Amino acid sequence: MSATIGAYQAVYFEDVAQAVEYCHELVAHIVPRGGTSRSEDDRAVVWFHVPARSRASTHHGCYLFASAGAIAAAERAGLDTPLIGRVMRAALPADAVLLFGDDAPPPAPTRKRSSLSSNGARRPAPAPPSWRPADIGA
Repeated sequence: MSATIGAYQAVYFEDVAQAVEYCHELVAHIVPRGGTSRSEDDRAVVWFHVPARSRASTHHGCYLFASAGAIAAAERAGLDTPLIGRVMRAALPADAVLLFGDDAPPPAPTRKRSSLSSNGARRPAPAPPSWRPADIGA
């Protein structure tokens, strides 16, 4: 597998159907001509993500996270690409789905252990081990 891409362009669509149509038109332009890509910047990689707030309906927006190579392919295809910003690789949602290209999955979210109990009170420090060393020479 190639090295991961450091950042993606976020492309927003008001509904999933628009994103699907965009991908359908883009796919013919992201297949490298004559074999493989010339450089890492040429790699066309696209991730798809539907935010939790939008999962109840297909009409509440979704995102494509596209590499520079995918954006270049979209421009060559003459596609309207509604860019909304740049997203660092580490910030991709863990539940994003890889549509095109070669990239590692998004990093799993790390959960910090809270020192607070469920009622908001600080948890007591763990007790030391109850064992004691054996008496030597007694």
